[in-house]
Amino acid sequence: MTSIAASERLTLSALLEGQTAAHLVVAADDLGWWQQLMRREEKIVPTTGLQRALARALHRFGWLAPDGDGYRLTEDGHEIAFNRGFVRVTTRGWEPTFRQIGSAAATADIVPAQTDPDAVARGCTDIALRHPETLQAIAARVAQDTEPGSTVDLGCADGGRLQIIGEFGHTEQLIGVDIEAGVIDTARERLAGLGFADRVRLRAGSVQPGDELPAWLDEGIRSDVTTAMSFNLMHQLASDGGGIDAVLGAWLDWFPNVRRFVIGDVVRSAGVQWHEQPWFAPTFEIYHELTGVRVWRDDEYADAFASLGFRVAEHLDKDHEAMMVWIAER
Repeated sequence: MTSIAASERLTLSALLEGQTAAHLVVAADDLGWWQQLMRREEKIVPTTGLQRALARALHRFGWLAPDGDGYRLTEDGHEIAFNRGFVRVTTRGWEPTFRQIGSAAATADIVPAQTDPDAVARGCTDIALRHPETLQAIAARVAQDTEPGSTVDLGCADGGRLQIIGEFGHTEQLIGVDIEAGVIDTARERLAGLGFADRVRLRAGSVQPGDELPAWLDEGIRSDVTTAMSFNLMHQLASDGGGIDAVLGAWLDWFPNVRRFVIGDVVRSAGVQWHEQPWFAPTFEIYHELTGVRVWRDDEYADAFASLGFRVAEHLDKDHEAMMVWIAER
């Protein structure tokens, strides 16, 4: 039996204080503090009793440093702010799923995934936007197309990814689909406020392939799409839909003129013990094991693209070894 060093064990103190810290990180994000503080010349100035208590707590965690009447980010705080999307997803987005475990464990093999869709949507967009250069690389490839086309984001959340594609591909038309109507309403308002109203078509509905075409997929969208993009969703769609190649194959039927797939997702880690894995992998893998959703390997994505006649033109993995983006073209 392999023993784990004390420094690699999860202590009771870390368990209890970690939950408190996670909630405070999300609360500060709700106030817009992290985004403001990430602009290095900025500081936050608490104005209410609650804000002052929150700022003092973040200071004691080591993430804020006092500066006159306000606070600035520390180096450790910069990492927290940069990765706040992960904290939002696990703290608020997935909390309804984890809450079910104790009551269901005596009789069930898995629990249904129950999430806070707004928290998941915002968190996933924050994760994707941590590295705008990745989305800029996607936009650059789109801009190289000899004929203008349309990019669809399947599971578009609040439209943040479409925004960057639109900013760098000025002739590209933008289409977004998300299963939550409220999320689509937020995205529509957000993108219209940024001046994209005349270039964006947003639809509420499922992007999981089935026996019939989805109701949102009108003939205009079908024929227009040349780039199909999806982030943080393929693993679940593939688990429910017969594999990655089956989902991509169905999307090819949906969009007969598609020439590019852009898929961003988390892949299964090779680590056995939790301390051997990237910091997000344990939570991600536990959540999906509880819900019966498979997490797929990097090579399985590559094989699926090849089976459909696509070659991987770019393979992007920035600062987190469990998160990948594939740009596959034909």
